[in-house]
Amino acid sequence: MSYSELLLFKRYPELVENIPWLSLGSFPTAVQKLTILEQNLEYDGIWIKRDDQTGELYGGNKVRKLEFIIADVLRRKKQWILTFGGLGSNHCLATALYGREHGLKTVLCLIDQPLTEHTQEQLLRFDYLGAKISYARNTTGAVLKGVWQLASKWGVYLLGPGGSSEFGNLGYVEAGLELANQIDNGLLPKPGHVYVPIGTMGTYCGLKIGFELADLDIDLVGVRVTERSMTNEKKAAKLVNKTAKMLQSFSDDIPEIELAPADIHIDHDFAGPSYGAVTDEGLEAQQLLSETEGIHLETTYTGKAFAGMLDHIRSKKLSGEPVLYWHTYNSVDLRDMVRKHHDFTHLPRAFHKFFKENLISYI
Repeated sequence: MSYSELLLFKRYPELVENIPWLSLGSFPTAVQKLTILEQNLEYDGIWIKRDDQTGELYGGNKVRKLEFIIADVLRRKKQWILTFGGLGSNHCLATALYGREHGLKTVLCLIDQPLTEHTQEQLLRFDYLGAKISYARNTTGAVLKGVWQLASKWGVYLLGPGGSSEFGNLGYVEAGLELANQIDNGLLPKPGHVYVPIGTMGTYCGLKIGFELADLDIDLVGVRVTERSMTNEKKAAKLVNKTAKMLQSFSDDIPEIELAPADIHIDHDFAGPSYGAVTDEGLEAQQLLSETEGIHLETTYTGKAFAGMLDHIRSKKLSGEPVLYWHTYNSVDLRDMVRKHHDFTHLPRAFHKFFKENLISYI
């Protein structure tokens, strides 16, 4: 894809001069009707947006964000990306992987989350990719570690958790326009509801702006996967408005978007007791989608979001209109990274305690 093909730039050409962008992924991603699942649930009109297939190196929702973020890093001539996440952060992995592809070094400040096979795999992948990892334990520790990294290195680009910055959010503004284009081209009917995991809120907020710009009257449902203090209607509305104002500052043609917390739809019932906690509903959703459609979810984000949609269908909270699940997980098989680089003693000593027992089934 080139600048001229980007839907956001086609609509608002003035943005080209002010917003950096770099092609990393393969777009548009497919939309697919889940016919076997429909039969299982006795509900006609269940669709999926295959953002698990956004890139050849790594898929998922982070690729769209990084197309704008890495372009901004390069424009500012920075050498390092400093970012934050849990021990098994997909955002941190995508940043390290795509950053390395463009000659950038990454520092990852990592906080605790429940120990699973996935978290062990991710720690080994971070090391395989050459990322510098620092164990921060909790949010306070991450702030302190981040301040030290900023002070001790030259040329550092500070990137918040999840890549949910104003530039990162633009990846999903583009994605909202992409879905509108697919609807206009008859690839799927207009959904009444779109379901997506919501954590650091950038994916949700970008889509919300994209739908507003495309005049798509769709109920965008964010299924919360992090603590409510981090992910809530007030903060989401603020992030939408902040990102929209940045866009408006670059183009007079962009309409004013000013949302209130009441305009944000977040389902808070599926997060579980803590970030990364495995829930029964998430496991059931994971199993059902795999058995019916052969599509894989994980338990931290996508399993919980899909569980929220399943509950709304089963409890008849929906009125029969088409629904779409926006799949944000990576579908690229990264097990070879772990097979080639599975000696955890290469990690900083603070991380060795997470490998007292090997949870990885294929090494």
